[in-house]
Amino acid sequence: MTNCYKHFLSGNCAGPEGSRPRCYLRIMLIALLFAGSAAMNVSAAGRKAEKPMEWKGQYGGPIDPGTEVAADESAWTRLWLMVGSDAPPLDFKKYFAVAVFAGERPTGGYTVEFLEPVAKGADVIVRYRIKEPAGFATQAIAQPWKVRAFARVKGKVFVEAAPAEAKKK
Repeated sequence: MTNCYKHFLSGNCAGPEGSRPRCYLRIMLIALLFAGSAAMNVSAAGRKAEKPMEWKGQYGGPIDPGTEVAADESAWTRLWLMVGSDAPPLDFKKYFAVAVFAGERPTGGYTVEFLEPVAKGADVIVRYRIKEPAGFATQAIAQPWKVRAFARVKGKVFVEAAPAEAKKK
């Protein structure tokens, strides 16, 4: 494939990779693949879909469960001191952050799942749930946590635990 591309760029597509039509066909297929993957990253509204900014860990969180909202730099720094890390940069003109600490758990594998935030007028409710391990888990005491940045709102931010999912039989 690489030789075909080199021959295409040099204008000589009848190289060792095969005939001219086969070479052009390969180049077109590669171009279509790149175009298709770029199109998948664009949302229906026509703008690039952003991956949520989030950070997580299995160890180092507080022993007691809880939540924190960081809407400014000082709250952000305090939040990261709770997990023993330096605070990554975050633009508080555009975002606020919510941290969920699952507390001390008997094994690894527990995770925090954020649900879609729910707008209530100018306010927003950020819901989450703690998911139990599925399958094998490390046999070590863990303190799982997760932090996610959300688009800034004008009103207040409320954080609440969502009902646990029904277990599959």
